[in-house]
Amino acid sequence: MKSPLFLFVPAALLLIALPAMAVTVPLGDTLPLSGSAPGADTVYLFLTGPNLPADGVKLDDISVPVVTGDPSTFVQAPVDPDGNWEYTWYTRTAGGLLDVGTYTVYVATKPVGRTDLSRADGYATISVTLTAPTLAIFPGGITISSEPSGAEVWVDGTPAGTTPLELPNVTAGEHTVEVRKTGYEPIRENVTVTEGGNATVETVLVGTTPGMPSGMPTGTPPVTPAPIAFPLAGLLLALAVLMVLIQRDR
Repeated sequence: MKSPLFLFVPAALLLIALPAMAVTVPLGDTLPLSGSAPGADTVYLFLTGPNLPADGVKLDDISVPVVTGDPSTFVQAPVDPDGNWEYTWYTRTAGGLLDVGTYTVYVATKPVGRTDLSRADGYATISVTLTAPTLAIFPGGITISSEPSGAEVWVDGTPAGTTPLELPNVTAGEHTVEVRKTGYEPIRENVTVTEGGNATVETVLVGTTPGMPSGMPTGTPPVTPAPIAFPLAGLLLALAVLMVLIQRDR
């Protein structure tokens, strides 16, 4: 939204200044300014405030003090045929860094400093409070699953729970996820979490016994003893000997 600054240039060239408006802007943001100056071709903008020269500095370069009568020391904005002008101020100006605090932006119909505003046909002001910039952090998340489930999950070396698991509020960046379960080979993956995004880790655990299908419990399989086989010929021979012995006893 543009902040309006209106300049009135009366027919008798009497100075009329409007009451100052006020806005708050984080330092480093832009502030669109606009207004009207009927009858003027150009308006001149400058800034006053904490630790700045009393007469003002150039709005886009705070190392340049304004000099009455020298247009190059002012920011200049053209006035269109309808008497309107506009300018966007980037608050992180050249020539130095502004302090957090309250400043006044002046716009005048002539290149004059604060102490010479009476020489202009008209001027207006706006109070701007610059605040410390803020940083918004949007965390992401990680969803971890495993087959079989119930595996321990470690994130960046710290235990985080068991699968299936959803971890919200994970800082954006690179993370190491390890999935562990007794009897299975551990799995480690590197994942990238983006701001507001969700990374997914899906694992299939493999048993530590070679050849064992994943998802099957490990252990020593039961041993089935092989049946004892007697050759048929040997059995018949034994029966024949037995019969001979019985006949002799008789």
